[in-house]
Amino acid sequence: MRHFLSEIRLHGLRGINDLKIPLEYPVSVIAGGNASGKSTVLFAAACAYKVPGAGPRDYVPSTLFPSYHPKQGTRHDDRPEITIEYEYETEAGHLSMRWRRAKGWSRSFFGRKSARQPERIIYLRTLSNLSNPSEVRGVLRMSHLKTLPREESLTAAQIDFAQRLLPFQYSEIVKLSGGGGGQTLLFAANKNGASYSELHMAAGERAILRLAREIAQLENALVLIDEVEAGLHPQVQELLMVHLQQLALRNDLQIIVTSHSPVVLDSVPRRARIFLERDEWGNVAVCPQYRDLIQNALYGRSGEALNILCEDEAAEAILNGIVDMLSYEQKIQRDAVCIGRDTGAQEFPVHAAAFKKFGLIENFVFVLDGDQRGNRENMTEKIREAGRSRLIPVLFLPGDHAPEYWVWNCLTAAPDSWAPYLGSDGDHLKKTLNQLNALFDRASDTPSQIAKHKMHNLAENLRQDASSICRTVAKEESKNKSSDIQPLVKQLEDLVLAWRAD
Repeated sequence: MRHFLSEIRLHGLRGINDLKIPLEYPVSVIAGGNASGKSTVLFAAACAYKVPGAGPRDYVPSTLFPSYHPKQGTRHDDRPEITIEYEYETEAGHLSMRWRRAKGWSRSFFGRKSARQPERIIYLRTLSNLSNPSEVRGVLRMSHLKTLPREESLTAAQIDFAQRLLPFQYSEIVKLSGGGGGQTLLFAANKNGASYSELHMAAGERAILRLAREIAQLENALVLIDEVEAGLHPQVQELLMVHLQQLALRNDLQIIVTSHSPVVLDSVPRRARIFLERDEWGNVAVCPQYRDLIQNALYGRSGEALNILCEDEAAEAILNGIVDMLSYEQKIQRDAVCIGRDTGAQEFPVHAAAFKKFGLIENFVFVLDGDQRGNRENMTEKIREAGRSRLIPVLFLPGDHAPEYWVWNCLTAAPDSWAPYLGSDGDHLKKTLNQLNALFDRASDTPSQIAKHKMHNLAENLRQDASSICRTVAKEESKNKSSDIQPLVKQLEDLVLAWRAD
């Protein structure tokens, strides 16, 4: 990640002394009993960054940790010193910062001259503002406006976030806004004909729709959610946590949540779970994480393999489908070709340089998504320069958009033909494709992003996963000599045969 808050240390804050919170995973869950300090840690994290566009009193300790001292109580000079310290990993290197309260709050950077508090978007959601009374009153005033409220359709990412977690099949979700006070109201209609505003939603549905609208499109942000499971069924809690982890990796987010739910805790790796415990003297400590008795074995991988590196899961599935066909027709041992994925094309030159350094570059093929085709010469040159070889194969998936876009077009072109391969019938598949086209028709983002969300929804409807659909389509299209995937199939076939004969 470009930026990561790796540690928070608290001393003297709300009775907490010498508490160190390591953050080692994109999504961290802070658990513990009531009054164990979970929300305190979350609010301390909210003071870690200077937030672009925020006011001088936003996201600072003086606001998030207000003090009150009665006239007959402790004198101002007798207040204990409080410190909140942060460790960051950034593109520029390691950074430390400390908030300190003596007579007032001040920042220091441990002697680093000209250092500044790093900037980052912060999203903070607490139980109290999930159903803030003033927010409800502001929304109700919208019904008295003389002009119609502004209507804004949610994006494909926002619709998909909600659709994945809730049992409803929405036909429409819009945001209404107006009144000059920043009030907004979500309005949903489902496929059974019911339509209603968020004021008539269950707490869990409203919480999910609000989260969908507010975080689905955040990038390079710190997301903080207090009691993430509030109002949610255990199955939805699990789905939400899986989706948050996918979102964190896809959008470069660091997410920290608090929870009392064992379902939420079980949804993240062991090192992402932070248990707080307050002892009999009132101090808070992090409980140690004990390792499992049985560790995962470390497996070596043979260097005698042709390695294909692509951008994402859908690309990996398409390449697996092609190699499935080639391995059958050319009698190639299937595990002799290893296909892996990375986070994006921009990282490929870095990997090429590493493979060259360790003498592995000769066995690597780089495959870019079709949306990189317009940048073909530039990306190919960068990869070959980094690997110091003009012979590095750089290939492209079919089409000019994301791989899901190509798969979607294949399916919509001949749903009756594809239905048996997907365990469906032609009418059902055609109806589902049309419904999803209509649902995402007004989405405001790119065709590639819309296609990704359509594919995930189709997979859920067919009770499959998107990767298996992509793999099936690619395998069958590889046999179709008139398909636009044939140039890639021929290139891979030539590379595999040349590698085998070398």
